[in-house]
Amino acid sequence: MTGTKVCIRIDIDTVKDTQVLPVVLEILDQFNARATFFVTTGPDMTFKNYRNYRNPLKLLQKKAIMQHGLKQMFRGMVYKQQVQKSKNLQLILEKDHELGLHGYSHYEWMNTLQKKSKEEIREWISKGCELFEDACGFGPRSFASPGFATSNEFLEALDGFRFDYSSDFRGTEAFYPEHDSYRSSTLQLPVCARSFGELEFEGRSQEEIYHIIKNGLDTAQHFFVFYMHPSYEPILNRDLLIKVLDHIISSNDLEIITMHQLAKHIKRRGLPENPANI
Repeated sequence: MTGTKVCIRIDIDTVKDTQVLPVVLEILDQFNARATFFVTTGPDMTFKNYRNYRNPLKLLQKKAIMQHGLKQMFRGMVYKQQVQKSKNLQLILEKDHELGLHGYSHYEWMNTLQKKSKEEIREWISKGCELFEDACGFGPRSFASPGFATSNEFLEALDGFRFDYSSDFRGTEAFYPEHDSYRSSTLQLPVCARSFGELEFEGRSQEEIYHIIKNGLDTAQHFFVFYMHPSYEPILNRDLLIKVLDHIISSNDLEIITMHQLAKHIKRRGLPENPANI
């Protein structure tokens, strides 16, 4: 592998995300790019999370509705649909992309993790692994915490599952988290930039977002994990997404690989002497 390694991380948080998977897969096909997907398990409770999308900018309110869909949010209230049961997940595997576990019960996880004990978190992850395997036919080899929610109890529970790596933080370097006298045995591959949606929420223009992502890509020292959702970037910012992907593909210094490939590369190379502390 040569140059800076670029990983495309795509989080499947909702049933709506699964419904539009063919769109993002078609875009990835255009660039012959393999991505790393993380799918949440358990009930889709987007309707509970909708209040988090309210803001004074009408454009963003409109995009939140377009992303999740009023009809789909209503169906979630009535039918309690399970995200991992979508047949579209098989499309990810058929096209040789990576698929990992994005926790269990996305809304509850990101809003209550801090209150959970190590044993309760272990039960959550176990339930997620069970539902993932039922849906996909194999157990997950990687993990990503919903909403980047973490705690000391979570990190200790996570180690018991021996995932190849996890992606629970934001940052620019891989590390093994430490707290008190505890050092995690699970390699962390952080997300290196905010998503288009997060940047739009700050009031950034399309051109500003492009240059923020481009600058991150061009100045990354070792790797760059780019982060998005199927129902947002490919649907609501398709041209911007294609512009970013085109920049990656056209650069001689950037190479797209999966996060599993990145983890293997980093473990083989080794980490800097001073691991990150949390």
